[in-house]
Amino acid sequence: MSSFIEIKKAIDDTATAFDEFKKVNDQRLEALKSGNESKASELDQKLTKIETDIRASTETKAAAEREMQFLRERVEELEAKGMRPGLTGADKVADEYKVAFDGWIRSRGQSVHDEQKMTELGRKAALEHKDVTIGSLAGGGYAVPKVISDEIEKLELKFSPVRSLVKVVPTSTSDYKELITINGATAGWVGESGARTATQTPTLREIAPTHGELYAYPQVSEWSLDDIQFDVTNWLSEQVAEQFALAEGDAVITGNGTNKPTGMLNSAPTAVSDETGTRAAAVYEFVGNVDAGFAILPDRLIDLVYKLNSAYRANATWVMNSVTAGGVRKLKDTTGQYLWQPSLIVGQPDTLLGKPISIWEQMASPGANAHPIAFGDFRRGYLLVDRVGLRITRDNVTNIGFVRFYIRRREGGIVLNNNAIKFLKTTAA
Repeated sequence: MSSFIEIKKAIDDTATAFDEFKKVNDQRLEALKSGNESKASELDQKLTKIETDIRASTETKAAAEREMQFLRERVEELEAKGMRPGLTGADKVADEYKVAFDGWIRSRGQSVHDEQKMTELGRKAALEHKDVTIGSLAGGGYAVPKVISDEIEKLELKFSPVRSLVKVVPTSTSDYKELITINGATAGWVGESGARTATQTPTLREIAPTHGELYAYPQVSEWSLDDIQFDVTNWLSEQVAEQFALAEGDAVITGNGTNKPTGMLNSAPTAVSDETGTRAAAVYEFVGNVDAGFAILPDRLIDLVYKLNSAYRANATWVMNSVTAGGVRKLKDTTGQYLWQPSLIVGQPDTLLGKPISIWEQMASPGANAHPIAFGDFRRGYLLVDRVGLRITRDNVTNIGFVRFYIRRREGGIVLNNNAIKFLKTTAA
């Protein structure tokens, strides 16, 4: 109930702050028109404070929503278990593995019992329970239990929206490829007795992600591991999730393809349109925004929307960082209406020109030849491939008194469909 109250209060606070924001911004514009720069500067400072309040309310709402979602999923999990007369063989293996894993984490290498138990359970899962995601034991170390792996992935979304936006495919091979159609089949008209000539056959393009190993190397004191109150699962999840999210978000935007994904902007977007069909496979199209101060122009945002084919607009999302979002919030259309509309519905994002907005901090800010805004169907525009699940190796030798955990996941990424996403490019007039 407290989370619901917090969400309602955050929504009310956001609505009130946004109304005040519009009022103060209108006053600022009037002051600028009348040449009263001191008044405009004073109102700018007030706007900055209101923006901070809006951001705080938005973050409070998001945190409360995450808590409610976690509680909802936990209740559903408990209900599901309660409806079963007993655990299945697969469930027993997963639960036993989790218990053995926790013991192995705390043992600091003093006992091999849990290591042997995890190895035994991993082999048993591979042979008897194909649906149990315990993971591969190859290459040293052990698989992170699925319950912890899932929690890490949830926390990753807290720090970066990457995995909620792009297409993510788990695979058991690094030779994974996808085929996409770049020129569709054609059709024709004919009479009853007319000759049927061959129509055009679709052209296929093969997409092969570039791979690397994403890793984290957190450490904890041996004393902490001795403390039975120390929550190993939460500590491990939080330490890994933020590092993974930030590194992954950066790679998907600017990764150079060397031991990491090939990012969206590794090949600079061009002004060549979709219709020409002459852009390289990894190159998106940009819409130019020419302004002396690199400010975002409302008309260019509208151009960006309609540069995107209608087939991709239905599921399109705006992506930008917080700095860019702060500027876009102030933009109005020709009738004086704000383009940015805050959400007043729980679980729904703010919208810009009717489409949802996602804050991706690794995006560039407006500047010379920068690409601060992207708009499109990211699930059709970019592919992220998980090669194997999370694996972990323990190191209690390198730093005496502390235990380090080497946690890694092999993954790859590549531009999937370069027509599905458009970028805004800011240049000086």
